[in-house]
Amino acid sequence: MLGQMTLLTVIFIGGMVYYLGVRPILESTPATDGDPLLLTGSEVVRTLSRFIQDSRSGGDVAPLEASPLLRQVRERNPRFRYYLRIDDREFGSGADSYYRKMQLDEITRLRRRSAYPDLCTQVGNALDGDDGQGSVSYIDCNGQLNYYEYSGLQHPLDLDASLARYYPQWVWSGSRGLVLAGAGMFLIFTLIVMINVVMIRRITAVTKSFDPKNLERKLPEKGLPSEVVPLVKAVNEMISKVDEAQKRRDFFLSTAAHEMRTPLTVLRTRLEMLGDGPVKDKLVGDVGRLTSLANQLLKLMSINSDRRLDTLVDLVAACRKVIAERELLAEVRGIALQLESAVPTQRIVGDAGLIEVAIANLVDNAISFSPDGGRVVLALDGDGRLSVRDFGPGIPEENLSTLFEPFAKFPPNRNGHGLGLAIVKAVAVLHGAGIRADNAAGGGAVFTLHFEHVD
Repeated sequence: MLGQMTLLTVIFIGGMVYYLGVRPILESTPATDGDPLLLTGSEVVRTLSRFIQDSRSGGDVAPLEASPLLRQVRERNPRFRYYLRIDDREFGSGADSYYRKMQLDEITRLRRRSAYPDLCTQVGNALDGDDGQGSVSYIDCNGQLNYYEYSGLQHPLDLDASLARYYPQWVWSGSRGLVLAGAGMFLIFTLIVMINVVMIRRITAVTKSFDPKNLERKLPEKGLPSEVVPLVKAVNEMISKVDEAQKRRDFFLSTAAHEMRTPLTVLRTRLEMLGDGPVKDKLVGDVGRLTSLANQLLKLMSINSDRRLDTLVDLVAACRKVIAERELLAEVRGIALQLESAVPTQRIVGDAGLIEVAIANLVDNAISFSPDGGRVVLALDGDGRLSVRDFGPGIPEENLSTLFEPFAKFPPNRNGHGLGLAIVKAVAVLHGAGIRADNAAGGGAVFTLHFEHVD
């Protein structure tokens, strides 16, 4: 709609430019033909006509004697004289005017007694005598008399005869109504465009504020252009369908994971009753991995649900707790867990349990990639930035963008289900924290969580 309105406006403006700008220049010829005397006469006529128009408008009008043009003409032409008549008002020298010589006064009296006062009478004549050139214009219409004359013009003024000097007045006097109509249409178009842009921006702002995990909000359908309403309704219907499908998926995953835990527990109990052997150990390991998968799915689904984050959590204490729980596992492989904190405490608003889960997943991931006898460093600065670094082989560049996707594993044959980093990302999103993975200088990988800390 806006594009169509813009196209129509461009066509309209182009037509006006041609009609007011190009066409007059192509079709017109200067009335003076370059004659300085005719050009001076045209300026005199323009001055007298403008005085009549201004007098008719009822505003304050400067006397003709104060006109700089008429003063210059009079200085160069001693015989120059003019006479104007606006109804019964007279201006200039009328003692020996052509108004009486041509008996135009008689015509005026006859018209006043005419049975058809709406008829118009117009007389125009050029004067060319011994005393110089001149002109007469008589217009009596609808009971209004406009008359002017001038004579005695022998010596021209030094005037610019270029079209640029007369063009603005020419366009304004001949196309004033069209110019004002075009300006009005352009103003209306601008207002319509601005109103629609504001409405569309409002819809855009609402759309950007949508939470993919909570699609109960809809785009506003009131106060919109009728052309946009069907599109907005279609988008709202699509949002409803996506929300319904997402709820069904979440329900299925959470229910499936929950229902898997009981039979897996029963199966593991029965396997433990079997005699020892490699087959039993393999089956118990497989059941353990399935149980871990179910627990991770439940954890991931619980993070995606609505939670209120209104508790102050100390990141330093959370890191120390995670390190203490994993020190024995790390010592078996000779891996040292180190905490380097720039502050004694670092408080954020969040869920302590989920933050500890996220840190633990990063630490477990770092331990699994660290070589025996290596170390894992947890670093915390004063701006809420927590990094976990290992000194393993690092991450291929092509895998950096997909590390945090569910079930994405690197390398593909690695133990696990590819949900650990997805859980870390879900915790970060829930807390409004930034998360990224990089290859560290000197080898290894570094994962960084950036929380909004409380001063």
